[in-house]
Amino acid sequence: MKGLHALSKLARAGSLTAAATELGVTRSAISHRIADLEGQLGVRLLRKAGRSSGLTDDAEALLAAMGDAIERIEAAVEPLHQRRMQIRLSTVATFASHWLLPRISGFQARHPDIMLAISTTRRTVDLDNEAFDCAIRHGLGEWEGFSTTLLFRETLVPIAIPTITDIESATIIRARSRYRDWPTWWSRSGRPGKPSGEGLIVETRAQALDAALSGAGIAMMDLAYVQGHLTAGRLQSLADPIQLSEGYYFVHRTPPRNERLISALRDWLMEQAQQ
Repeated sequence: MKGLHALSKLARAGSLTAAATELGVTRSAISHRIADLEGQLGVRLLRKAGRSSGLTDDAEALLAAMGDAIERIEAAVEPLHQRRMQIRLSTVATFASHWLLPRISGFQARHPDIMLAISTTRRTVDLDNEAFDCAIRHGLGEWEGFSTTLLFRETLVPIAIPTITDIESATIIRARSRYRDWPTWWSRSGRPGKPSGEGLIVETRAQALDAALSGAGIAMMDLAYVQGHLTAGRLQSLADPIQLSEGYYFVHRTPPRNERLISALRDWLMEQAQQ
């Protein structure tokens, strides 16, 4: 195959030097590959013309018979090679947008050879039967048959822009996907009564955060999602956070498809979570 590939490159490039440049090898290496092919086939494929080399009739006939076979083989093999260096990760959209993606450039800088393909969904993907290598799941970590690593426990904290300071009178922003967050925090914080039933209702926590940043009211968020906004002064926390039993876990099969890649991602995620 190396000899056929070299011969095909030579025919398209027009010279040994140009073909060697395209393949990223030396001119001598191209010559040796074609010489090995000549030995296997028992025919001359190159004819010398001064310092140049041209194709013999046998070489022309061989290339004509091959057609685009080399290109089709390369096209078939390349996706397999890419998948070998790719991690397919599933997680939820809010975690991806507000925790993972703002940090992902650090992983790329440390592991430029690894391609990370991130997919977001609300459902729990089937790692045994779907095209994913690993996932970041929210829950208690009780997924039998899988390796699970806790990244961090979930927290709840009310946040708003700095000009909003009163939980009792400000508009409450609720996310339908996390409707129990406000009652849970209210009860666990020891506050009397219950939170107001009025306010703004949005679909996701990501939308609730956007609304809070615009000054629409107070949103209940995970501290991990808003730490950057708090540090920059765009938002403030209006009370102490509470910690829940649930957390975010890195989950993969045992053993993983590509242990080196999975270990690299898990170690980096743990490092980021500890920070």
